[in-house]
Amino acid sequence: MRSYLRTYYLNPEMVKIHAHTCGDGNLYVKKEKRSPGAIVSARTDKPSMRYIIEYTNTCNRLLDVMTKCFLSICPGIYVYRDEIKKHRVIARNRTIYELIKDIGYKNGNEWDIPEEIIYNQELRRVWLRAFFDDESSVYENHIRLYNTNKNAMIKIEKMLNLEGINTTMYQRVPKIKRYKICYTIRVLAESFVDFKKIGFDHTEKKKKYLKYLRKRICVSRDLNPDHQLGRLRF
Repeated sequence: MRSYLRTYYLNPEMVKIHAHTCGDGNLYVKKEKRSPGAIVSARTDKPSMRYIIEYTNTCNRLLDVMTKCFLSICPGIYVYRDEIKKHRVIARNRTIYELIKDIGYKNGNEWDIPEEIIYNQELRRVWLRAFFDDESSVYENHIRLYNTNKNAMIKIEKMLNLEGINTTMYQRVPKIKRYKICYTIRVLAESFVDFKKIGFDHTEKKKKYLKYLRKRICVSRDLNPDHQLGRLRF
């Protein structure tokens, strides 16, 4: 990672963009079509390249968050909601594209989390929150996180453990050989309260988490859940 990324670009907004790209995002480069004028005049202009950051999610709140992050980092960035596929945000910017690559993203199957994020408490929590928004499911007795990137999942488990969150990790081998092994991290129910340090922006996952957390507090402490949840808002 280049040094200037640590001092300026590696801020919460950029970390969130990186995490969402690793989760439900994608990077690609495509050639821009020649203009009608260039075709008519028979000019031999080389086609320009578009550097695309794409993010897809059915939760509108997360699409809004991603859009705000883009605009916060680069107010003049070309960013828009896809009118055909409603649950997609597309941004065009070579600088941000290259920054995501520098932080550790290669493609959807190969990406990494740098130590500057792992060992920085603020950035670590921002990254985990964004990634859990994309890749997790919330159940009454645990939170489950899925991905096929084994090395990254090992680092994610380490990040959670640094927050005092108890986890287990296991793999699921698919019956169909062409499918990849999926690695799963379980955040145990005993760490539901500790997970508030991470939390969710995803509307439905946040609602489920608070619902199950309320039940957990009632059962384990025999206390008024609303009184306890007053201290657990995020």
